[in-house]
Parts: sequence; structure tokens; C-alpha cells
Amino acid sequence: MRDFGLDPAGIPALARRKDQVLAFVEIHIEQGPVLEANGLPVGIVAAIAGCTRLAVRLEGEAGHAGTVPMQGRRDALAGAAECALAVERLAAGRPGVLATVGQFAPEPGAINVIPGAVRFSVDARGAADPDRLALVADIEREVGAIARRRKLGVALDRTLDATACACTPWVMDRIEAAVKAEGIAPFRLVSGAGHDTMTMADLTDVGMLFVRCERGISHNPAEAITPQDAGIGARVLLRLLENFLKP
Repeated sequence: MRDFGLDPAGIPALARRKDQVLAFVEIHIEQGPVLEANGLPVGIVAAIAGCTRLAVRLEGEAGHAGTVPMQGRRDALAGAAECALAVERLAAGRPGVLATVGQFAPEPGAINVIPGAVRFSVDARGAADPDRLALVADIEREVGAIARRRKLGVALDRTLDATACACTPWVMDRIEAAVKAEGIAPFRLVSGAGHDTMTMADLTDVGMLFVRCERGISHNPAEAITPQDAGIGARVLLRLLENFLKP
């Protein structure tokens, strides 16, 4: 930053106070397929899902794949696989929440060795914090039960607990008016991905506008939106700013 002519020590002076800000509005691709499925170029975000992340480690006993009988094995990978399926089952059985096992690391990771330990992650999300936290509690209980039944040691840590963020009603109404003025049917949806808006909500009232993206793909070379949808999003944002009135 200094090589670019900037002063890192001056960053704190740029902080805004609540009385200096009217509202915060963010425009972003949806990162999901909902707008595309509904044939709409833009949508109004009603809430951003909260997220809990777990780091789980199961400890079993390593052994030779050819000499240790199947009965009596303490296979950490088999236990972790059962846990992953339990995460999927628990999330699929209730509306409004999602859960994903995205990381899976067996140790020692050799083709002829029964895994003695496995590390895996759990990402649980939901727009309503009580629903998400209830899911997480059930996942923790189920992982513990699987570990006990399989005689595995278990260590489970919550590495992230971010609360859900509801967008401010009056800001959503202003965005909706701008969407209607462009001749587009207003549509409200929940963001399952986190955004800057969640942090800015501690400072001021917030709102978000989503722009349709192809097949809901993001953070990927295949991520794409059309110039037409980008233009609609820009015009909605312009209308919002030109007609912005705080209640």
C-alpha cells in the first residue's frame, strides 16, 4: 500500500459514524439459480443466511488393509463417511436450512492403510438463526453418537458462528419501487451466501439487489451474466439513488 502511495495508518480515520450514513445498498450476482428459474433479471434480497462452520476430527486406529479383520476395525474414514451422510439427511429433513461437508482429509491417506484419523468440515446455513442452530446441535449430537458406536475419538470445534442478517424493510421497499419502475415484476429472495451487507448492518440500514447469473454458478471460470441483465441492474440502482428518500 505504501508503494502505491497510500498510508495504512490513515485507515481508521476513514471510518463512518452512524449519523454520517443514510443506508448501505449492495448489488451482486445471485450466486444461485432462483432468479433464472423464475425468468427474472433482478431480485430484492430479503435476508442473508447465517452460517455455522464446524471442524471435526475423528480418531480411530490405523492398520494394514490386508491383515486387520473387518470385525473390530476402528476405521475413522468409514465413521466420517457415515457422519457426512448424517449431515445430508439432517439438513434434507427440514425446510429453510442447508448443510455441506466440503472438506475431507483422511490420515495417513495411503491406499493400503486403514485410516487412523479423518478431518472434515461442516457448513450449515439458514435464514432463521433458531433453525440453523437447531440443525447444528442435531449434527453435533449425531456425530458424537456415531463416534461412540464406532469406538472413535471425536473433537469438534465451531470455527464460525455468523448470525443471519435481515435487510431493512424500508430499504427493500425503495429497491422494489425502482425494480417496478423498470417494468420488472418484484421478487424477494434469501441469499444463502454471505455478503458485505451483513457487516454494514452493524452501522446502518441495509438492502441488496441480486442480478441473475447463468445456472447460479459463481467463483468459477464459468460464472456469467448477460450485458442486458447487468444494464438492468445498473438502471435499477440509478433509479434508487435518484429517488432515494429516507423515511
